[in-house]
Amino acid sequence: MALLRDQPISCLTDWMAYDSKLSILSAQESTSIEAKSRLAQNEIETQITSFVLRHSGLSESAARQLPAKVTVTEALQRWHSMLTLSLFYADLASLQNSTLHRDQSRYYEMKTDAAKDQLFDTGLGIVNFPVPQPPVPAVRSVPASNVSRILRARIRFVDIDGVVGAPSNEFLLDMSAGQQLTVSLPALPPRVAGWLLFAGDSPDALRLSTSTPVAAGGILSVTPSIPDSAGAILNPAAQAPDRFIRYSTDLWR
Repeated sequence: MALLRDQPISCLTDWMAYDSKLSILSAQESTSIEAKSRLAQNEIETQITSFVLRHSGLSESAARQLPAKVTVTEALQRWHSMLTLSLFYADLASLQNSTLHRDQSRYYEMKTDAAKDQLFDTGLGIVNFPVPQPPVPAVRSVPASNVSRILRARIRFVDIDGVVGAPSNEFLLDMSAGQQLTVSLPALPPRVAGWLLFAGDSPDALRLSTSTPVAAGGILSVTPSIPDSAGAILNPAAQAPDRFIRYSTDLWR
């Protein structure tokens, strides 16, 4: 599971599972579903902070830091999807004075309340030692006379216990002129031991291309011969919750 602050909680594929006409509406109208998604994510983080302050039993300082440890569970993803759809249709209703869109907004508003209650009933997933999503690394070119190749790539952090975080955004390893590349990150977050590179010709089949994590300040040389065909396929799954916070002052494992 990704962390709350790693990336958008839900996406167009998730929203269209609830409303198949959404892509057509979003393309036709001036309001943006992606903009509503960002608003929904900000609102959810604020509500999570408020919930944690009231139900976690933690100090105010610790409670305000806890959203950085929240994982995106199925229940949290559903809440974000419903809130995004509610905001989207509310905006359409306002722009068009449309009863149909207003009814849609009210429908998803009820679904939003139900999804939020379900999340806090089943529990807000918390990771004790979160491994964040890494930024896109620095990629530099070194002249060489290799074969031409362009690869897609992502990296992910590994902590001192061997736990991996969510993959970075995709970037290109452009060796179209036969050059060699170097990939590096200047610094690593606390508890992160290094990073792993996944690369491949297709974004759906990125393979592990580093035998061991690259440490802070380390520079990885990349040639067109990677990735290792025996390397594991990139799995988007990351950290699972270590405990849950529910409508209670108790912390549950």
